[in-house]
This record gives sequence, C-alpha cells and structure tokens, in this order.
Amino acid sequence: MGKEEIRKKILSLRNSQSPFQAMTKSYRIKERLFRLPEFINARTILFYVSTKDEVKTESMIKSALEYGKRVVVPISDLKERILHLSEIKDFDNELELGTFNILEPKERFLRPVLPEEIDLVIVPGVAFDRKGNRIGYGMGFYDRFLRKIKRKILRIGLAYEFQIVDNILSRDKDVTIDKIVTEKRVINCF
Repeated sequence: MGKEEIRKKILSLRNSQSPFQAMTKSYRIKERLFRLPEFINARTILFYVSTKDEVKTESMIKSALEYGKRVVVPISDLKERILHLSEIKDFDNELELGTFNILEPKERFLRPVLPEEIDLVIVPGVAFDRKGNRIGYGMGFYDRFLRKIKRKILRIGLAYEFQIVDNILSRDKDVTIDKIVTEKRVINCF
C-alpha cells in the first residue's frame, strides 16, 4: 500500500474507536512513556497537543509539568510551513484553539524556545513502521522541523497498536523516529 492508502485506512480505524477505548489506550501509553529512562532523564520535552482521535497527550503534558519537566508545544506557521516552539506552564489556562483547530499558546503566554533546548520530541503520526518510518498528515511540519536541528534529539512516536504497519516507503526528506510507544509495547527503531 502507498502512503495515502495507509493514511486513509489508519485514520478510519482511529476514528472508529470509542472515546473510552482511546482514553484507556492513551493511559497505558502514558504509563509506558513515563517509565522510559529517556523520558525520566529529559529536562525539556516537546509534546504535540493531541486533537480528535490521536493518542491523548493532555494528561501526559499535565503530569510532566507536575513532575517539574519543562514542557514545550508547537505552533504551526502555515505561511512558512514550519513549527515555532513555546514553553507552557499551565495547560488549562494558557492554550486556545489555533491552526488546524489544535490548542496553541495564547499570545500573552508565548515563551519562545530554541530547538536546541529540546531533549526529547514526542512526535505525532498517522502510521509508523518498526524501522522508525512514519506517515504524518502530509504537510511535512515535523519532518522540516526535525531536519533543521543540528544535534541528535531523541524522537518518540506515540501510537495505538493498530497504527503500526509492516512497511512505510520513505523518501530522503522523511525523518525517522527512534522509538514508538503503544498501549502494548515499546518499539526500539534504531
């Protein structure tokens, strides 16, 4: 299957889950993520803010803040097709709907962060394979962002188990991830 067929199939599966299933699986994913030494040792973490049927990150972000982590979230710049980064300190009060109807920091809470300050990137995706290839939403925001970073930063994808596919054809401009955390396992991709 090509990327578009995989994307369509996985989005349909993701959409067919009940909210209870999604929350239960997301909780298990959170438990696995928070036990990883790489997560425990990371000081500054870039989280995506989940939308619709993605693995839910709200609880993860709130818990990371409670544990004293420095939490950074992306702001999508449609004109430049890049991600800007901003630190958040209060999930419930500092975010509002932004680009793509995803929560982003309100203007008065913008705290710019340089990509070089990030220790760990939690990467969204539609589908992943065991080699670390991913299919996103087709806009390339994360691939462009990750290619710009000069030093190696650990990249972890969060996925429901059904989002893991046998093989994703990658291109030179695609950036791989290092680990995938599902509700059933942690996959080391390197």
